Amino acid sequence: MVRKVSGKELRVRFFIFALALVFWFFVKMNKTYDYAVDIPLRITNNNPDICLKHPTPEDVRVEFSGRGIDFLQLKLFSPYYELDISDVSRGLAFDFSQHPEYVRIPEELDLSVRSILRPHELNLEIDQCMEKNVKVLFTPQVETEPGFTVVAIVPKPDSIRVTGPASYVDTLSKILLEKKIYQKVNQPFEDLLNIQRDRHFYSTYSPEKVTVFFDVQRLAEKEIVDVPVNVTNVPDNYEVVPLPSLVKIYVKGGEKILADADAKDFRVDIDFARDWQPGMTKVRAHISTDLQVLYVESRPPQFELIVQKKKR
Repeated sequence: MVRKVSGKELRVRFFIFALALVFWFFVKMNKTYDYAVDIPLRITNNNPDICLKHPTPEDVRVEFSGRGIDFLQLKLFSPYYELDISDVSRGLAFDFSQHPEYVRIPEELDLSVRSILRPHELNLEIDQCMEKNVKVLFTPQVETEPGFTVVAIVPKPDSIRVTGPASYVDTLSKILLEKKIYQKVNQPFEDLLNIQRDRHFYSTYSPEKVTVFFDVQRLAEKEIVDVPVNVTNVPDNYEVVPLPSLVKIYVKGGEKILADADAKDFRVDIDFARDWQPGMTKVRAHISTDLQVLYVESRPPQFELIVQKKKR
């Protein structure tokens, strides 16, 4: 027969088990252990004229010795290894194992450093520090739905403040943003993108993210009439008259941009010195505009020039 255990007896057994568990935990937490922990490596630099040339490891693996209760509390604090390079002028071959005193731990923890496991040695290269504003370059793949077009892609801000070793910063001409593909776009939108950091050199970037505005508009066409034709670089002893002197401009682009476009937004130029040769009957013109358009052409596309020498 199976003896039935009463509720009171169960409570007694549970109490004894809990008491034994607490006693076991107390004994374990007061024993001394050796335990390896990864802690952050912090580089301190109070000299604004110098900076590291290359990145350093993020962590230092340290073997501590101490009571279990202190290891348990260690997770609540933020120990780190501090290396000060403020007085370093050129370079430094640093041996971590020789400087356990640089490990920063709270005084209330009764822990000691047994050894530095890694890294063993670190060669620090120092360079003159330099700051520079560098232009943002972004060339995404944007696929619009039929009947729409990307009028402009505008990063905000359009430049990044880079601080780092002069041998690197001085060579920078652009900062790239992360690559991204957009599909089936039919309206304006913004996206927050990370910059592409150079992992080989130690540098800081401000900001590290850029907001990019994509101006997407419905595709439109428009004809602009009575745009003057200008002839430039004409010798002083010549008179040149273009035929026709007023042309029609055909343009394709975003509907909002073309809505207010008129003749003053376009310039049609013929460079006489470059484009004309004796015996030529027709020349082409160069069309320029500050508007963000996809396509522009003049009608007619070619012009006749009446060239005469001035009478003395």
